[in-house]
Amino acid sequence: MMTTAEFTNAEAAAARAERVWIVNGGRIVLRATQRLLGAALAIAAIGLWLAPGASWESDVMLFKLILSLMAILAGLGLLHASAPSKKPVVQIDTIRREVRVTRPAKDGSATVLECCAFADLSRADQLGNHIRLWGAENTLLADVTLTDRTALKSLIAGLQDTGKLA
Repeated sequence: MMTTAEFTNAEAAAARAERVWIVNGGRIVLRATQRLLGAALAIAAIGLWLAPGASWESDVMLFKLILSLMAILAGLGLLHASAPSKKPVVQIDTIRREVRVTRPAKDGSATVLECCAFADLSRADQLGNHIRLWGAENTLLADVTLTDRTALKSLIAGLQDTGKLA
């Protein structure tokens, strides 16, 4: 017998670690807050030097320099973190009966964030042509709206066959 360790792609593991889906618009609010705080820190760092009546003593100058450098670095970090990431793409394969969530890379390839068979889903919710698929740990895996009737019927049939949709 032999036991080996199988290491996955580190980039894919890091991409899975971040939260993929925020359905209710929380991601937009989070990014706007990060941008606001980043800009406020950068402006405060500049305003620290332009404030009237500021002391120009050497010990205070060193403190102001360190404080303004840290504020600018934190502000730039928040502004950089608020940049939108590439949106994940949901691929539903009704023949293999699996759902894949991928994120396109800059070179045109795609990183698979999650892959789940229909049988491994915890549940599926349907409202018209809108379907939510819940992953194995009862986390939101995909939230899709299908306009193609044939694809919708095929997906519903596959989910009903596996017992995930009534």
